[in-house]
Amino acid sequence: MKNILAVLILAATLVGCESMYEDGGIPRIRSQKQVDAYNATVSSEGEKLVCTKERPLGSNISQFYCMTLNQRDRIAMQSQQVILDVGRGAN
Repeated sequence: MKNILAVLILAATLVGCESMYEDGGIPRIRSQKQVDAYNATVSSEGEKLVCTKERPLGSNISQFYCMTLNQRDRIAMQSQQVILDVGRGAN
Protein backbone atom coordinates (compact mmCIF):
# COMPACT_ATOMS: atom_id res chain seq x y z
CA MET A 1 0.00 0.00 0.00
CA LYS A 2 2.87 2.37 0.83
CA ASN A 3 4.49 1.65 -2.55
CA ILE A 4 1.31 2.53 -4.44
CA LEU A 5 0.95 5.76 -2.47
CA ALA A 6 4.59 6.65 -3.13
CA VAL A 7 4.15 6.04 -6.88
CA LEU A 8 1.01 8.20 -6.97
CA ILE A 9 2.77 11.05 -5.15
CA LEU A 10 5.74 10.81 -7.51
CA ALA A 11 3.45 10.84 -10.56
CA ALA A 12 1.55 13.88 -9.27
CA THR A 13 4.83 15.70 -8.62
CA LEU A 14 6.13 14.98 -12.11
CA VAL A 15 2.90 16.16 -13.73
CA GLY A 16 3.02 19.34 -11.66
CA CYS A 17 6.64 20.01 -12.64
CA GLU A 18 5.81 19.70 -16.34
CA SER A 19 3.40 22.62 -16.13
CA MET A 20 6.03 24.89 -14.52
CA TYR A 21 7.80 25.54 -17.82
CA GLU A 22 6.32 28.26 -19.97
CA ASP A 23 5.84 27.46 -23.62
CA GLY A 24 4.52 30.86 -24.67
CA GLY A 25 1.32 29.24 -25.91
CA ILE A 26 3.24 27.22 -28.49
CA PRO A 27 2.84 23.46 -28.11
CA ARG A 28 6.06 21.47 -27.96
CA ILE A 29 6.80 19.37 -31.01
CA ARG A 30 7.83 15.87 -29.97
CA SER A 31 7.73 13.75 -33.14
CA GLN A 32 8.44 13.82 -36.86
CA LYS A 33 4.71 13.30 -37.47
CA GLN A 34 3.99 16.64 -35.76
CA VAL A 35 6.76 18.30 -37.82
CA ASP A 36 5.25 16.97 -41.05
CA ALA A 37 1.79 18.20 -40.02
CA TYR A 38 3.17 21.68 -39.25
CA ASN A 39 5.17 21.83 -42.49
CA ALA A 40 2.01 20.96 -44.46
CA THR A 41 0.41 24.20 -43.17
CA VAL A 42 3.35 26.49 -44.05
CA SER A 43 3.52 28.06 -47.50
CA SER A 44 7.05 29.53 -47.35
CA GLU A 45 9.97 27.12 -47.76
CA GLY A 46 12.06 29.11 -45.27
CA GLU A 47 9.45 28.72 -42.53
CA LYS A 48 9.42 24.92 -42.64
CA LEU A 49 10.75 23.17 -39.56
CA VAL A 50 13.83 20.98 -39.55
CA CYS A 51 14.16 18.88 -36.41
CA THR A 52 16.92 16.69 -35.02
CA LYS A 53 17.17 14.45 -32.00
CA GLU A 54 20.23 15.36 -29.96
CA ARG A 55 21.62 14.53 -26.56
CA PRO A 56 22.41 17.66 -24.55
CA LEU A 57 25.86 17.87 -23.01
CA GLY A 58 25.92 15.91 -19.76
CA SER A 59 22.78 13.92 -20.48
CA ASN A 60 21.97 10.57 -22.04
CA ILE A 61 18.37 11.55 -22.74
CA SER A 62 17.80 12.73 -26.31
CA GLN A 63 15.69 15.80 -26.95
CA PHE A 64 13.94 16.97 -30.10
CA TYR A 65 15.38 20.30 -31.33
CA CYS A 66 13.58 22.21 -34.07
CA MET A 67 14.26 25.39 -36.03
CA THR A 68 13.08 26.83 -39.30
CA LEU A 69 15.22 26.73 -42.42
CA ASN A 70 15.61 30.53 -42.16
CA GLN A 71 16.85 30.24 -38.55
CA ARG A 72 19.28 27.49 -39.50
CA ASP A 73 20.69 29.54 -42.39
CA ARG A 74 21.01 32.65 -40.21
CA ILE A 75 22.88 30.71 -37.50
CA ALA A 76 25.20 29.21 -40.14
CA MET A 77 26.01 32.68 -41.55
CA GLN A 78 26.62 34.12 -38.09
CA SER A 79 28.91 31.21 -37.22
CA GLN A 80 30.90 31.66 -40.42
CA GLN A 81 31.23 35.39 -39.68
CA VAL A 82 32.54 34.67 -36.17
CA ILE A 83 35.08 32.22 -37.59
CA LEU A 84 36.24 34.81 -40.13
CA ASP A 85 36.49 37.50 -37.44
CA VAL A 86 38.53 35.23 -35.16
CA GLY A 87 40.81 34.34 -38.10
CA ARG A 88 41.46 38.03 -38.78
CA GLY A 89 42.11 38.73 -35.11
CA ALA A 90 39.09 41.02 -34.70
CA ASN A 91 37.43 41.16 -31.30
